[in-house]
Amino acid sequence: MFGVLKPQRKLLSKSENSRYMSAYCSLCGLLSSQYGLKSRMLVVHDIATLWWLLESPSSANEEKLPVGNCVRGGAGKLKKRGVSELQKFLAAMSAYTIGIKVKDDITDGSIWKTRMAKWMYSDQFAKSRTDLIEVGFDVEHLERILNAQSDLESKREKDFEVASGPTSLAYGVVAREIVKRCHSRFTEDQAQRIGQALGRTIYLADAIQDFSEDQGASFNPLCIETGPKIQTLPAALKNNVLSYIGTHLKEASNLIDQAEEGLKLSWHAVERSLLAAAGVSDQKSITLYSSCCIPCGNGAVVVDSEECSQAITGCACCAVCCCLFCKYA
Repeated sequence: MFGVLKPQRKLLSKSENSRYMSAYCSLCGLLSSQYGLKSRMLVVHDIATLWWLLESPSSANEEKLPVGNCVRGGAGKLKKRGVSELQKFLAAMSAYTIGIKVKDDITDGSIWKTRMAKWMYSDQFAKSRTDLIEVGFDVEHLERILNAQSDLESKREKDFEVASGPTSLAYGVVAREIVKRCHSRFTEDQAQRIGQALGRTIYLADAIQDFSEDQGASFNPLCIETGPKIQTLPAALKNNVLSYIGTHLKEASNLIDQAEEGLKLSWHAVERSLLAAAGVSDQKSITLYSSCCIPCGNGAVVVDSEECSQAITGCACCAVCCCLFCKYA
């Protein structure tokens, strides 16, 4: 599921696109500085995106490396300048996250690439956990959340709301820790709630995306709900999941709006990317039932066809979005 959280860059302003890429490149440079050159492969989009989204673009706080630091000696500059607590946390969390993923994949029955990753990066994974503790992060709390996720999987939990809970909590914890260590437009509580909404969305988007692949292979609450003989996710269940996603994205959108007006376009770029991962095509306009209207964030469905076999995908439903100052085809 890692790697889903990233904006559609074509929707970002020039300055925000540059700031996002700088966060990504900086995370790469930080990993190289802290864990060695080969650790640049441990960059996680989700960590870079949370950093970009939650940290204020203040010149006084801007410590990111320029885009393309890999050929500009970025890691060397970091060694001379030093690494802040925030930067150390981000690099450690990115490496630690990959370590958790590798461990889970091996438990599920890994392929040779996963075992090779463990062999190559086992020292880095261990060091990242130690580094998280050194910067004051409660690793054991996060690990209890991850263990709760494993317990739900072992119990074959089929309620997608329950199954997505631990991932929601984990992203909320990470988002809160980022804001705790940087100048941000958000309070720690706001950041945690945004992270929780994103965590649920990422988990469920991944469940929708991998429905066919996970049948009889990997844990997926949607597969358990429908049974092993169905290879295509039923439209009614997909609609329920997407409506649930829309509700949480709307809550996060409200927090974004409260923090800063200028973040709307950036948040829209993130929403579009997440919905695309869930199989929602919104080239012109997609209204996610009454929960979330893309792109304006307002509106309601006044007509909806129950016989829409494509659900929201492709906007085949007869739906009308009532948005002030917005016209839709």
